[in-house]
Amino acid sequence: MKRGGVTFKLFAITASFFLLFYAIVLVGQLLFFEKFYQNQRLAGLEKKLQSFSEEYASNRWDEPRITREMGLFISQNKAQLAILNPEGKVKYDNFFRIVIRDDKGASVKISLMLLSESDQKELLAAHLQRGDRIQVEGVFDDDRSKELIYPLVIKKAGMKDIGSADMSGIEGPLEQISGVVTDALLPSPNLWNLRQGLLYLAIDDWFPLTDEQKADLQNGRMIEKEWTETLTGVRSFIAVQPVMRDGKVSELLFAITSLQQISEAYDALRLFYLYIGVGGIILILLLSLIFSKFVTKPLLALNKIALRMAKLDFSAKSPIRSNDEFGSLSLSLNSLSESLDHTLKELHQANEQLRADMEQKQRMEQMQKEFVSNASHELKTPLSIVKGFAEGLRDGISESKRERYLEVILDETGKMEDLVKDMLELTKLESKTIKLKKSRFMVSELIEDIVDKLSHHLNEKGLKVVHMAAGEHPVYADQSKIEQVLFNILVNAIRHAVPGSEITVRIESDGERIRVTIDNEGENIPEDQLEDIWERFYRAERSRNRKTGGTGLGLAIVKHILELHESRYGVTNTEKGVSFYFML
Repeated sequence: MKRGGVTFKLFAITASFFLLFYAIVLVGQLLFFEKFYQNQRLAGLEKKLQSFSEEYASNRWDEPRITREMGLFISQNKAQLAILNPEGKVKYDNFFRIVIRDDKGASVKISLMLLSESDQKELLAAHLQRGDRIQVEGVFDDDRSKELIYPLVIKKAGMKDIGSADMSGIEGPLEQISGVVTDALLPSPNLWNLRQGLLYLAIDDWFPLTDEQKADLQNGRMIEKEWTETLTGVRSFIAVQPVMRDGKVSELLFAITSLQQISEAYDALRLFYLYIGVGGIILILLLSLIFSKFVTKPLLALNKIALRMAKLDFSAKSPIRSNDEFGSLSLSLNSLSESLDHTLKELHQANEQLRADMEQKQRMEQMQKEFVSNASHELKTPLSIVKGFAEGLRDGISESKRERYLEVILDETGKMEDLVKDMLELTKLESKTIKLKKSRFMVSELIEDIVDKLSHHLNEKGLKVVHMAAGEHPVYADQSKIEQVLFNILVNAIRHAVPGSEITVRIESDGERIRVTIDNEGENIPEDQLEDIWERFYRAERSRNRKTGGTGLGLAIVKHILELHESRYGVTNTEKGVSFYFML
């Protein structure tokens, strides 16, 4: 990541912004969170206490309903609640309880006030529900009514006994009852221990009320105050709400909630913020780095592509395909690269074509010079012969020689005519202006016709043509041109064959193509001249013997015709002679 690069700049801006925001959040929470949370919680408690007071005053609940509503209030608001008379004496407090129906059908309340902290946890862990059968050992509040019992031991089938039968400090006989749970009101686990002793200490400390407090309550106003327990230093918030009936204070709702938990949680939160602050800074820096690299990665990739394009390298393509501005820029850059690459390739092709045309022109000029030179050489001898014999006729030779002279003149004239025809045919083929007239035909039938035409030449040397065909099928080619190819190769094979030998013609299937092979028996072609036989005016005889060497254009014509057909062709030496082949 270069210091002056866009990645570093984006990283620095992003990290600075988030670090500033993170610092503001941390400082704000450290300075104001405790007060804010305390105010929010106390405001909610005051609102719920006032609502409870209004419902309690208007509905005149019976005792079971009062205890249930008080239990719900404590569980929902994390506060302790007692209903007092105007002088501060507790009227309703014993609300956490279990109700069972004993074996005699009587309803008995089980108070949970005397359970120890460990017993309370075990009772909550037992998850008692309606319908569970339990057995209780304890002391009744009233031996006559037997409506309320303070348990020492609670038993349930399948679980450990809760409590112990220790009677020390307890007055009254120990009794045992059993029955089915019909109702249960239990606090949440984190509220039970807070209740013990704290509510009564606060009530004892507050009462009797001052005249000012009594006046406020008489006017229906709630009294709110922070209170600190002198022995433990536990901070709590107390709210006293009057219950008004007929314009008078009939009862007081005394609620207390601990502020100590807020302070302790806030102290722990400060230490937590110290650790999370360091971790948060590291995380912000890491995320900022990842974010900056994620955002700038496509930009850097596009920059690399642009730099390569500046060096006329259009082979690289941008891989970005996102549906955003980067993706659009990537497509535009790829399109520009393809257009420039296409244009540059066209320019290169044009240059290559121009170079090829220039080379072709030079080759044609060279070929023209060679053609003129070779043609002059080939025509010079027959013209000299014709001239000599014509001068003899003019000088009046004897009648016996006159017929011989005319035959020589006609023979040389025919050879010159054949040479000119071959030269014209080769010129057409080399100019690439001939259009092939393709059709389907059988090569074997074509060979039979050619062999029949060459029967006189074959008989002169006592040659025999052996024709073999295996898996032959029709070919698609220019029949007249292929006939010329076969004719020239066979004439060449006849010309260089040993008298009395065989010329073998084989036609073999090679997939969709056929392979035609023509072998003769005679002298081999020197290995260094195998590639030269396809050139114009090439003769195997170095002396260019005109009786056996032909015009020297036949194989050159074969070469061009086969190349027009995109055919594979060649020549090889065999043990007995030479083998020509081509494929159609």
